[in-house]
Amino acid sequence: METDRKMEELGGNKRLSETPPDDDCCPICFGPFTVPCRSNCGHWYCGSCILQFWNYSSASKPCGCPMCTCMIVNLMPEASLEQQPQNQEVAEVLKSVRRYNLLFLGGARGFIQQKVRELPFFIKRIFQGLMDPDTNDTYIAEIRLFAVKCC
Repeated sequence: METDRKMEELGGNKRLSETPPDDDCCPICFGPFTVPCRSNCGHWYCGSCILQFWNYSSASKPCGCPMCTCMIVNLMPEASLEQQPQNQEVAEVLKSVRRYNLLFLGGARGFIQQKVRELPFFIKRIFQGLMDPDTNDTYIAEIRLFAVKCC
């Protein structure tokens, strides 16, 4: 009941709220929508535009809506994008939108899940640094010394 009322406020009916208005443009780039995403406050942006805006403002907290300054904790891509096969660029933007949602919609749990998923890549990078003799990173040098002393 509450969601129906919110949908009416946002666009009249549920179908209208699933796509951006035909005569509208992205308020960040002022161009036609590419990978349109709706924020939790109801404003539409290009997926790449709002993610860039977030990266330039503060990547450690949710993005503030450029239109109403509400904190954006959920970006919803246009429904048709999820059903169609996409090119590489669109797939990358959708992946970034999912990561953004996981990070801020999931709260601390989402943040921890994301870091756990990234852990194998971090460990791989550390081992690559340990094996590269030309690495000038002081932390890597300390780890090397510790490893030599332990063995």
